[in-house]
Amino acid sequence: MATNLRTLLPLLLLAFLSLSALCTISQAKEDPQLRECRRECSQKPRQQREQCEERCWEKHQQRGREQERERERELVDNPKGEAEKRYGQCREQCEETQHGEAQHKQCVEHCQQRYEQEIRERGQEQGRERGQGKEVDPQERVRQCRKECREEHGERQGRQQCEQRCEEREQRRERGGGRDDLILNPRREEQEEEEEEREERGGENPYVFKQEDFKHKLETEHGNIRVLKNFAKQSKLLLGIANYRLAVVELNPRTFLLPNHWDADDVCYVVKGRGTVTVLKKEEKESHEIRQGDIMKVDAGSVVYVINSDSREKLIIVKLINPVSTPGKFEAFFGAGGENPESFYRAFSDEVLEAAFNTQRDKIERIFGKQRRGPIVRASEEQIRAMTRRSSEGGHLWPFGEGGRYGESKGTFNLLNKRPTFSNQHGELYEADSNDWRQLGDLDVKVSLANITSGSMLAPFYNSRATKIAVVVQGQGRVEIICPHLAKESETRTRRSRERYEEEEEDELNRPGQQGQRYRTIRANLSPGTVFVVPAGHPNVEIASRDENLQIMCFETRAEKNQRIFLAGRNNLLRKMEREAKELAFDTSARKVDELFDSQREEAFVPGPESRRSQHGSGGRGHGREFIESVVEAVAGM
Repeated sequence: MATNLRTLLPLLLLAFLSLSALCTISQAKEDPQLRECRRECSQKPRQQREQCEERCWEKHQQRGREQERERERELVDNPKGEAEKRYGQCREQCEETQHGEAQHKQCVEHCQQRYEQEIRERGQEQGRERGQGKEVDPQERVRQCRKECREEHGERQGRQQCEQRCEEREQRRERGGGRDDLILNPRREEQEEEEEEREERGGENPYVFKQEDFKHKLETEHGNIRVLKNFAKQSKLLLGIANYRLAVVELNPRTFLLPNHWDADDVCYVVKGRGTVTVLKKEEKESHEIRQGDIMKVDAGSVVYVINSDSREKLIIVKLINPVSTPGKFEAFFGAGGENPESFYRAFSDEVLEAAFNTQRDKIERIFGKQRRGPIVRASEEQIRAMTRRSSEGGHLWPFGEGGRYGESKGTFNLLNKRPTFSNQHGELYEADSNDWRQLGDLDVKVSLANITSGSMLAPFYNSRATKIAVVVQGQGRVEIICPHLAKESETRTRRSRERYEEEEEDELNRPGQQGQRYRTIRANLSPGTVFVVPAGHPNVEIASRDENLQIMCFETRAEKNQRIFLAGRNNLLRKMEREAKELAFDTSARKVDELFDSQREEAFVPGPESRRSQHGSGGRGHGREFIESVVEAVAGM
């Protein structure tokens, strides 16, 4: 008996070890993310390794819960799809386990029978529910969905977006009438496709972004860096600028933004305040005092830190970002730091850091484990004074440092020091391109600032090549953008509807005299922080309110060879047309066309609609409408 036990024990131990190995392999195969996460934890210091592995396991469990909830939702919303998935899995098992042809055939038939039975049972269950009038309460669905959001996100930022999606999902369900309503509503799928198309266009107003479209990339009590959503995600109409991003840096008085580098080139414009920017490049350090109106270019990979040296005023910088690694995406890399912001040095293994710095691990930990105050910190007056003084001694300081002349400065260029391109009592336009400052040519960008007097407007115009990304920095007003793309899509939907529900022998769009271009007018109110985009070729107009001036700062991409084409005023391009061309284009006498075009003697900036009505009475409205319609039709005929 003892001999038998001695013989069996090694076999049992071998079987146990084999089973354990198989389980380990199975788990690794099931969740490679968990395996990779644990591998990364193994390279961290011992005191951090345990917490890191706990976070890995929590993420693994959360993924499991999300997958389970997704399976439950799929079972409710698409029971046939879930059955088809199980049928596919069953077929895969047949391929793996059954080797003989007869056994394989029998296994597949069994899978098919199970699939058909499940579909029948689900159909009978739905039929009983409809017969009994059983229906899930929509509010209960929303409550359950919101509960899942709380479990998944807790009090984190993503919870609000998750709960909003719950509401939107229920609204779409109500508009569609439920899944069984497909029989009674054969257009349901087409309606959903149209809804998706509207979302791709960015809704009814794809060119305008509000404050809520910014997301905080970095934030502390002393300031923040917020980034506008990706232009291409807003609308497919903005794919031309999909690789650009827009960000706003806001630093409270007497604060310091820790050194970091981005995998992106960027052009900066100082909207408000003053401070010092230091840029570290290979074997070079540049420090520049900055103030309102300054433009600065920062190359990808340059280490930058910023001081707000003012004791009362915030420092606000707008940045146009051009990622160099992943199109439309960029990241900030903090070498200096500790736990918050986390220094990228801490991600290296201990032995690598010890070899790199030629020192012991505890000394490294004392440097890279102390900072916990965040990426933007408060600085003392003495620290700010010392850094500012050393910057003036060791760097090129605008406007007294190297390159004081336009186009020669290596550091900054002040837009407001330049003579305005257009100026009258109704507004001023300041512009800078590569001819003024060569560094703007590296990204093919123009920077401009329009200051529109209260009650006035920047006359209708369009850019021949450039797409304008505009940020409202002060005041209130409104914008109108003329877009043919949205009009075409609206017309297509109208034609689909007419073909589906009307039995006309002749399509209205194909009747003589009805063909031609159509336009949609995009209108939006403007206030500080509003961002709007005007693609090349799109006529647009910006109008200041009667109460205060409207200031709009713009980045214009593809600036080289771009021309601003004014459509009204003394510099109206259409005034250059020959007499015969005017008569053919407007189907009226050239004299009447000239009377219309010559009525406005101002250039670029003109009185706005409200100012003109107050001067000329209510009769001016119709004439103004006729004026705009004439301009648009003339542009369409060019």
